[in-house]
Amino acid sequence: MKKINYFVTEDHSLTNLGIRQFFINFKEFECAGFASTKEETFSKLESLKGNLQLLILDLNLGNESGLDVLKEVKKIIPGLKVLVYSMFTNPGIVSLALEYGADGFVCKDGSEDELIKAAREIINGKLFIHQNLAASLYTYSNLLQSLTKQEQTIFKKIIERKNNFQISEELNLSIRSVENYMSRIYSKLGCRGHEEIISHFG
Repeated sequence: MKKINYFVTEDHSLTNLGIRQFFINFKEFECAGFASTKEETFSKLESLKGNLQLLILDLNLGNESGLDVLKEVKKIIPGLKVLVYSMFTNPGIVSLALEYGADGFVCKDGSEDELIKAAREIINGKLFIHQNLAASLYTYSNLLQSLTKQEQTIFKKIIERKNNFQISEELNLSIRSVENYMSRIYSKLGCRGHEEIISHFG
């Protein structure tokens, strides 16, 4: 049986270890490495490019974002399957993960059976999304349609936990322009600030 080599990026050491210990029970999977930060992940992945099939990725890496890891790894190793394993399951963050190339999304409060099922399905070319997330993703998609294209872009930056200055820099907009867009987004969504948007959608 050909081994499926996987890598784990998870900042909580016990959870990281727990994932690897769990996969020991399944002989087709073999751990090729693990990391707890973005920098460590890419340092180790560099030597594994041609011999890795699956990345199991947390979205909360301390002060870093797993979404940034996801976006970069899909550019560097396009064929690598990425399974997001996260406690953050609001539709905004799930939608962004899928948009940035995630092949599967599993909630950490789900069963262990679901984790192995997701890993097997995405290795076989299928998309796997926790079944409880489907309805909220549909509602979220409709909500996005109420925003203009630029408002959608800025809204997604909020979901990524970017502040106004970071959004201004990344989109080459003035702070005043960003604030004006924010005001319209808050009004359309019935929210009063970044924190409320993240609480409801991210």
